[in-house]
Amino acid sequence: MVMSNKAKHKVTVSCGTKFHSDYTSFQLQKHGLLNSVLTAHPSSRYLNRVDIQRKLVTFFPPIFAISHILKKVFSNSNGLSRWLDYNLPILFDKLASKKLKKSDVLLTWAWSGLESIKQMKKQGGIALVEECGSCNKFQNELLKEEYENLGLAFDSPTPQFIIERQLKEAAIADYLLCPSKHVVQSFVANGVSEKKCIVIPYGVNRGIFKAQWLDKSEFTVICVGTVGVRKGYLYLFKALELLQIKIKCIIIGKIEDQFLSHFNSYKHLFTHYDHIPHHELVNYYNKASLFVFPSLDEGMALVQLEAMACGLPIICTTNSGGDSVVEDGVEGFVIPIRNPEVLADRIKILHDNPKMLKEFSQNAEKKASTYTWDTYGNKLAKFIESI
Repeated sequence: MVMSNKAKHKVTVSCGTKFHSDYTSFQLQKHGLLNSVLTAHPSSRYLNRVDIQRKLVTFFPPIFAISHILKKVFSNSNGLSRWLDYNLPILFDKLASKKLKKSDVLLTWAWSGLESIKQMKKQGGIALVEECGSCNKFQNELLKEEYENLGLAFDSPTPQFIIERQLKEAAIADYLLCPSKHVVQSFVANGVSEKKCIVIPYGVNRGIFKAQWLDKSEFTVICVGTVGVRKGYLYLFKALELLQIKIKCIIIGKIEDQFLSHFNSYKHLFTHYDHIPHHELVNYYNKASLFVFPSLDEGMALVQLEAMACGLPIICTTNSGGDSVVEDGVEGFVIPIRNPEVLADRIKILHDNPKMLKEFSQNAEKKASTYTWDTYGNKLAKFIESI
């Protein structure tokens, strides 16, 4: 093998909490690109999924744990934890910006990278921003409209200073890492050059999520995620109401407080579980026939890939992040947002066509096998080495 004499980049991964930064860091380490990891996630919990060299990780005080504890004691919607959620990333950014001296590439997470990006650019390095979700300005406008349509108060929009911060990061960074085409489009619509946006979909943990190919006597639809406005559950409920066929529907996720009245109006149509441990979801997926994800806005919900890995066809929206992994008519269906009629029609098609359902199931499992964290790491490393 002929080895390149080109020196490898030295990458610092900066992420206040964990998200998938541990998987990203591990992959960069495998490719010899990881210089350091900066995090405020508790040290006892950061290294429990992958084997990152401990010496490469700088642990700041676990400041985000404060917000986490407040949510446990009170609720996700309490004012203080929301304030902390928006301000602690700024504090983390200030701490992280002082630890970049030995790197020439920064990979930081949205909201928590403005000062770090400025420092990396000052050093003549390259700055990448991980945009897990859509542009917050786009999201605010979409959700404001949706809450008004449902007669609800949109009382937790992303604050203007965070929107401005995110767009400033996008303006001065060299590239945005986006998990789906939907995320790219949301930034392009708000003035960011499409040339900056690099689509690299996330991976699925194939060690946990595997198809068991069980015999299924009952056609079962499953949906996983916070039960609320943004996830588009109302349109699933209306679709279930429209269907004139006998199916079972299972919904797993906590109910958004404001959405409870809508939830209660339709709860006779499905079975609801407030919480199932993540590693146990594989059993629910494997007993189901079809995974539905009607979200109005998502970066790339990993539950879609997890379900596919268990052999479930997917019906998702164009805004779900599934646009980068599901091909319409091959592994499932990609449908418009806010359209219960189309959703009901696609569910009925798969219910009435066992042969198509089986074909889509096999296609979904096969497609998911190509979206591993190793695949993600290979694509990310190849991109970084090319710049």
